[in-house]
Amino acid sequence: MGAQPPARRLLDGLLVIAPLIVFGLLAAFVLRDPAARVTASNAPYTDEAWDLINPRNFVLFGQFSTDDWNLHLVNVPYSIVQAVVFTVAGVGMAQARLVSIAAVALTMAALGWGLRRPLGSSAALFAALAYGTSTLVLYYGRLAFLEPMVALGLTVGGLLALRAHDQRSGRWGIVAGLALALAIGTKPSAAFATVGMLVGLAVVGWRSPAVRRWLGGAAAVIGVAGLTWIVFVGLPNRAAIATDLRIWPSEPILGPISTMIHRVLAFPLHNDRFSLLAAPIILFGGLGWLASIWQRRGLSNAAIVLLATATGWGIAGFGILALAPYRPNRYEVPLLPALAILGAIGWSIVAPRLGRGSPLRASASGVVVAAAIALPGLFLFGSWMTTAPSSLSAIQASVRTIVPPGAAVQGIYAPAFALQASVLALVSHESTRVNPGDLYSSRDVRWIVGAAGEPPAWATSHPTAWASRVSRFCAPWGGQNICLWQVP
Repeated sequence: MGAQPPARRLLDGLLVIAPLIVFGLLAAFVLRDPAARVTASNAPYTDEAWDLINPRNFVLFGQFSTDDWNLHLVNVPYSIVQAVVFTVAGVGMAQARLVSIAAVALTMAALGWGLRRPLGSSAALFAALAYGTSTLVLYYGRLAFLEPMVALGLTVGGLLALRAHDQRSGRWGIVAGLALALAIGTKPSAAFATVGMLVGLAVVGWRSPAVRRWLGGAAAVIGVAGLTWIVFVGLPNRAAIATDLRIWPSEPILGPISTMIHRVLAFPLHNDRFSLLAAPIILFGGLGWLASIWQRRGLSNAAIVLLATATGWGIAGFGILALAPYRPNRYEVPLLPALAILGAIGWSIVAPRLGRGSPLRASASGVVVAAAIALPGLFLFGSWMTTAPSSLSAIQASVRTIVPPGAAVQGIYAPAFALQASVLALVSHESTRVNPGDLYSSRDVRWIVGAAGEPPAWATSHPTAWASRVSRFCAPWGGQNICLWQVP
């Protein structure tokens, strides 16, 4: 076998280096606070800690559940991974965020090396860059959210569809099913993208016995995983899971036909700035899809499998979001690898035409495309990191010093502020009956985290105690001045 051309060796080297660079870039700013005004949702200041509170409880108190907040039951893989990380490295936001950062780098690596053989090194590199330097990935991939891990599971499962024509396709389907089941177990809404993938593959390959074996293996593992969760988690914890469902935003997907049509038509413009923030990867994926459809008769079997899988993934994933009234832009992160794959297929079609008779023109075009893909996200990330403070670590250290071990702290920001303290951190939602009622009496709450004008629901039952509250510590968080209050 002859030596590889220098350009091929360079591209293969970049496939290794690019995920490491993005990992290092995100890790370098792991302690920076979330940048403001990227999303209309307050989730960057709450949901990180909300998803971490149960694994944190496990490490500090020896049990995941201490109250009504039991999201570990519906994001099992994520909570287990974070519990292991906290056990090994200690409880902390930096440790938790490194899980997401690692997931981003692994997703880039999976895209790069998974697409290298069927589509070529340059297309594979563009797919990895399109995902890893996407504005939303650079934003949420540095925070302890579920979505980066979901994206990793969907990407691995989707790329393993390339094995659907192998002699051992059934075994590869089992492996893919495991990856997809982990994605669904991390965030159940990933089931829509998963079904889209499987349907897409079935449409183009159902006549092939090998493809049917792959689909059967994947579906069997997903089904067994779901049944296992029902038997060992769902049924024994029915009441707790019912409470978890009330924690999640209410999503009336179905409704009058006119309402559903209006939501779908409005989605491109009303999607929490997704269309603007993700414009480079949307254009890359959209143009790639158009090129693939235009030249579909000339596609290889592998490219057809990728096209069908990624198209189903995207249609189902974006389709359900278009119907949902609540659609913060982080929900699109697990769908971005599908756009990256579609863009890579398109580039694999276009690149040979650019290179005919002019290798220099092909190289220049590649540099321009890479810059268009990567620079907008990197520029925005740089602007965010130059202005975002690193206040959370100091906040958590102060709370850990002030609040005595074993105390109970209440508030929507209590899990974030008290993450490292050996205290009970309670989020109370009276409207959804999550940790409701008089927590002053029932849970001995004497510490409140919140803004000055936001008394807890029990304040009217204990007016003297609330009137005697003392501010022990204040810091800006989530666009407000949030204080730690002590009540007698």
